[in-house]
Amino acid sequence: MVNSRRKHLEKDIPAQQYLSKTNPRIQTEDENQIGTHDSQEKASQGKKTPERLRKNPLDRSFPQSARVRSRADYLTTQREGKRFSGIHLILLCRENGLGLSRFGQTVSRKTGNAVRRNTIKRRLREIQRLNRHRSLPGFDVVVIARRRAGEATFRMLEGEYMDLARQAGLITESSAHEATDAENN
Repeated sequence: MVNSRRKHLEKDIPAQQYLSKTNPRIQTEDENQIGTHDSQEKASQGKKTPERLRKNPLDRSFPQSARVRSRADYLTTQREGKRFSGIHLILLCRENGLGLSRFGQTVSRKTGNAVRRNTIKRRLREIQRLNRHRSLPGFDVVVIARRRAGEATFRMLEGEYMDLARQAGLITESSAHEATDAENN
């Protein structure tokens, strides 16, 4: 009885399936096009930046060469570096023997959940990115966020970072003025 039922179901299945296209998911040239290819121009992605704004004398990027990347460098900076404490941040710095300064940040679980930790990390990274031209070359700088860092605003963290960097001797008044003058030109 099972065999007869199976034969009955199988006899309605066509041996070949007829499709209008060989691959129905791939569009042809004619489909979903308005006009011809010659008449269409590629649309730009928003307004172009004026030339005067593109020529910034300072590179505002934060390349990997300007970051403390390895665990060994973090631990060496923590072990051998000078320590400067604030209400929201702890700044550790040590000479690295390179021609440039490298920056890193540490945010532990004590500061809060993942959302709060990531917010603090983004803020610290932005502060270091914006102010890296003001610091003297040849240092590894690691910022450790304290528990209260999540309660602070961006401006509070930036002010405290700048104060700690001045205490550490990373930012002198002359280097801060040179960076400000280069930004204004």
